[in-house]
Amino acid sequence: MKVLIFTTQFYQLGGAEQLAVELAKALNNGGIRADILSMYAEDLPGVPEATKSFLKCGIPSIHFLCLRMRPPIMSLFLAIMKLRRLIVEEQYDIVETSLLGPTILASWATLGTKARLVVGLHQVYSPDRENSIQHNILKYSVQRNHGARYYAISDIAAEHWSKYAKIPAEHIRKIYNGISMRFFSANPDRLGVRMEQGLHADARIVIYVGRLAAYKGIDTLLNALAPILVKEDLFLFFVGLPDLHVNGTAKILQQMKLRIAKNLWGERVQFLGFRNDVPRIMASADVLVDPTRMEGFGLCLVEAMAAGLPVVASNAEAIPEILLGTESMIVSPDDPNALRKAILKTLHRSPVESAKAVDAGRNRAEEFRMEKRVESMVRLFEDVLEGRF
Repeated sequence: MKVLIFTTQFYQLGGAEQLAVELAKALNNGGIRADILSMYAEDLPGVPEATKSFLKCGIPSIHFLCLRMRPPIMSLFLAIMKLRRLIVEEQYDIVETSLLGPTILASWATLGTKARLVVGLHQVYSPDRENSIQHNILKYSVQRNHGARYYAISDIAAEHWSKYAKIPAEHIRKIYNGISMRFFSANPDRLGVRMEQGLHADARIVIYVGRLAAYKGIDTLLNALAPILVKEDLFLFFVGLPDLHVNGTAKILQQMKLRIAKNLWGERVQFLGFRNDVPRIMASADVLVDPTRMEGFGLCLVEAMAAGLPVVASNAEAIPEILLGTESMIVSPDDPNALRKAILKTLHRSPVESAKAVDAGRNRAEEFRMEKRVESMVRLFEDVLEGRF
């Protein structure tokens, strides 16, 4: 079996990109050749270094379609032809995608080849929300590729995709996301993390981890903590990069930063950007908050539980499924008062209550180990090629 993992880029890894890279590494470690294809060019900042690193850790080959951001229509046709040639020449059996752009291109490029398209569904699709021209092209493209098969990262993601794209439910399989071993083995460094950020040794840290986007509810989190930052001596860290491609993100971030400056919260509310030591930060914080308005899975939730960090989250879409059986606090999105109460309740737990919550979270996180995901993906690929799925 020869697999091509087709993602947008791999020099700034978001959730879906991280999973794509981890899958490629794991497949190669297990004796299945898996190459990586990036939709963009190889000369973007950070790409040469990332390419060298991935080749060194066992990825056999890395390819580039060399598209630019927001490419003209003609270049997309050329990219489809280039991808088709690559698939045929390299004799790939499986092309795996997860994101909108790669899925559209691969839907057309795999037609008429022996390669089978496997699409990961990493969000909950809604006709009221995902109704742009690009999303309509996505639906049209996958409907033309009758040999494509799908895996969804949650029950709700599978159910909604079947209705949204009019794909038979029997062509969709649920495979949970997996997380790195680094989170299960993360060691607390409470003093070190606090010293690095100029905080006192007993500072209580609330963290948000993920892309900074309008739909993620980051403004709700600030609104929730604003009345108690000083009173409860709390510090809020936003870990992740802004996603300025999402409408409204730039405006929300600007408003948040103006409010932070006006109230002199520069020490208490910090934007840490992209970090390579997220497991360490999680293991050293006091609570992770994910107030998102939509979520197909919630990778940061599982990572936090594996690292022993209590969780407060919204009940958006797949989150109740992922947090099933834990002591995590769940509230409605866009409700800063309820979110504040849940955060305070979590922070004020007794040692016995905290230990119980951490144990329940760790037990749930065991269901999302990366090796389980890889085993399920290999079975999926085999079933696709053998005609069993």
